[in-house]
Amino acid sequence: MSFFLPNASKMTPGSGRTLVRLVLGVILAWGAMMEPAAARTQHSWQARLGGFVDGLVTTELDREAVAGAVVVIVSGDDVVLSRGYRLSDVRTGRLFSPDEDIVPLASVTKVFTALAILQLVKEGRIALDDPVTQYLPGLELAQPYGDINVRHLLSHTAGLEERYSGYFATRAGLGTPSRIAQISAILPRQIRAPEDVIAYSNASYVLLGEIVAQVTGQPYSRYVADTVLAPMGIDDAHFMHERASDNGPGPFHVWSAGRYIATDPSPFEEIHTSSGGLALTAGDMGRIMQVLLKQGSIGKTGAIADMQRIALPGRGEFEGRALGYWTETWAGHKVFHHGGTHFGFQTNMVLIPSLDLGFFVAANGPSGGALRDLPRRVLREVISPEARTLTAGIKSNLDQLQDYTGRFITTRRNESGLDRLRIPDAHIIDIRLAENGRLLVSGLGYSKLFHKIGEDRFETQEGDLRLGFLRTAAGGVSIAHFNGGIYSFERLGYWHREVSLQLGTVAALAGSLLCLAGAFGAWRSKRTLLRTSFWLGITWLLFVPANTVALNSVLNGRDVSSQATAGAGLWAASGLFAAAVASLIWAGIWLTRTHGTVNAGKGDRVLVLAALPLFAWVLVTAWMWNVPTAALTW
Repeated sequence: MSFFLPNASKMTPGSGRTLVRLVLGVILAWGAMMEPAAARTQHSWQARLGGFVDGLVTTELDREAVAGAVVVIVSGDDVVLSRGYRLSDVRTGRLFSPDEDIVPLASVTKVFTALAILQLVKEGRIALDDPVTQYLPGLELAQPYGDINVRHLLSHTAGLEERYSGYFATRAGLGTPSRIAQISAILPRQIRAPEDVIAYSNASYVLLGEIVAQVTGQPYSRYVADTVLAPMGIDDAHFMHERASDNGPGPFHVWSAGRYIATDPSPFEEIHTSSGGLALTAGDMGRIMQVLLKQGSIGKTGAIADMQRIALPGRGEFEGRALGYWTETWAGHKVFHHGGTHFGFQTNMVLIPSLDLGFFVAANGPSGGALRDLPRRVLREVISPEARTLTAGIKSNLDQLQDYTGRFITTRRNESGLDRLRIPDAHIIDIRLAENGRLLVSGLGYSKLFHKIGEDRFETQEGDLRLGFLRTAAGGVSIAHFNGGIYSFERLGYWHREVSLQLGTVAALAGSLLCLAGAFGAWRSKRTLLRTSFWLGITWLLFVPANTVALNSVLNGRDVSSQATAGAGLWAASGLFAAAVASLIWAGIWLTRTHGTVNAGKGDRVLVLAALPLFAWVLVTAWMWNVPTAALTW
C-alpha cells in the first residue's frame, strides 16, 4: 500500500476510509471510461425511452380517439419495454396487457407465411422460381400477362389487382368441398405482367398459404403453429377463423358520439388465414422478434436469414422488398418491417439488426395508424438523433423536371371488378415543381421536397426517403416509387378520376333535358315523336338520382364487403345499365320509323339525336367503372 499511498502509517482510521472510497471511485470511473461507447449510448437512450414512448402513445391515443395500445421493445435477450395503454375492452373496463391480450396481427401474418415458404425452399420441397400451378393443380388462375412463380407471390410482383368487396366475406359458393375451387372463386385478375411493378396483394399470400398446405399435407395454420411458432417458444397460437373459444382476440373500438363502441371481429374465412389471420399477444411477438433478430435456424433450415434477402436484386424499383419483409434505411440503420390493418387493429413489427432491436406496436382502433410510426420516431429522436446527414442534389433542367409532375394513383387497386368504384378514395399523390429545381410531393400524409440525385432518381435532403421513376417504351414517365417500391404509384388517367363519373351524371341530365325539350316541341305541334322523346327523357332523368343512390351505396356502404350476396343495391346498378341500353335501342327504332314522315318535326328529331351521344357517353362511363357488372362481378 505504501507504494500507492505514501506515509500510510501516519493516516488516521477516518482518513483511511476516505481514501478507500476515493480509490473505489477512481476504479469505477476508470471502468466507466473503458466501457464501449455504444454501450454508454445504449444506456443513455434506454433511460429516455420510457418517457418518450409514454408521451407519444398517450398523445396519439387522445388525438386519434383510440381506445388502447400496446408496445413491446426487445434487445438481445432483454425486454427493454413492455407496456399496455388504456382500454382493451370498454364493456368490462379491462386494461390492455402485453402478456394477456391477444392481438389480431392482420398482415404481419405474411411474415410467418414467408418464413414457412422459405423453410420449405431450404428443405428442397419448393423452388422460388417454380410456377405456382406446379404446386396447386386444378387452380383456375388466368395469367394473360405471364406465368406467376413463387418469388412473384412473395414480392407482390405477380401483377394481380387488389380486391376488397366480398373478399373476406362468407360468400355464397365458397362452401364447395375443394379449397382450390374456393380460392379460384375469389382470386382477382392479373392486370400487369409479373415483375412490372410492386402492387401489394393479399391474394398472393392466400396462394402461398395453400402452397404450404398442398406441399406439407397439413392445413396452413397447423403447419405454422407446429413448425414455425412452436420452435420459437410460442405454444398458444390463435387464428381468426378459429374463434369458437372465449380465449381469443378482444373487440376493436370506434369512437362515436362521445364514447367508444366495442365490436367483436367479424367471421374470417380460413382460406385467408395466410394473408392476415394470425393472432398473438404482444409478449409473444417480443419473443419472436428476439429469435428473428438472432437469425437462428428453426428446424435447422436457416430460413430466417433468407427473409432479409432482396427478392428481386439488381432493380432499384424492387430494392425495398425482401423475401419476408419490407426494408428501408432509417437514420443510417437498415430496418426490416411489416405492418397490418384489419379487424379494427393497426399493427407494426420492426427489426433493426445493427442495433439488435425489435419493436412491436398495436393500436386498438381503426384510426391508430399514426402509432405504427412509433419505431421510426424512437430511432430518429431517441436512439440516433444525430444521424441527420444532409445530402446535396444535382442541378436539374426545369423542362425535364416537368415530365415528373402530375397525379399518381397507388398500384394497390382494383381494375376489373366492383372495387373500381372505390378508386376515387384510393391513395393518390400529387407531384409538382417547387423552388430551386426540386419536386414537391404531397399526399403521403405530409409534404416532402425532393432533389435530383441521378437519372430518374430523387431524394429528400435528409436522405430518409427516395423517389424513383420508371418510363414507358416511348419515354414517358409512368411509375413513381418510394424507397424501392414500398409504395408504388401509376400516373393517373381520366378513367381513374372521379370527374369522369361526375361528367357522366351531367351528360345523363343534359341528354334527358334535350329529350324533354323535344317532347315539349312535339306536344305543341301534336306530333307522334312526343311519346319517344318524353319517355326517353323521363327514363334518363330518373336514371340520374337512381344512379347516384346506387353509386353511393357502393362507395359509402359500410357492410358491402361483408355481404354474402351482391344485394339489391348492386343488382339495381346493373339493372339501371340494362334499362339505359334498352332505352337507346327503343329511341333508335322510333327515330327510324318517324324519319321522313309528317309525324316527326325536324327540330324535335334533332334534339333527340343530340341527346343520344350524351347517353352513349354515359354508358361508356358506366362500363369503364364496371357499373354494369357491379352485381355480376361480386
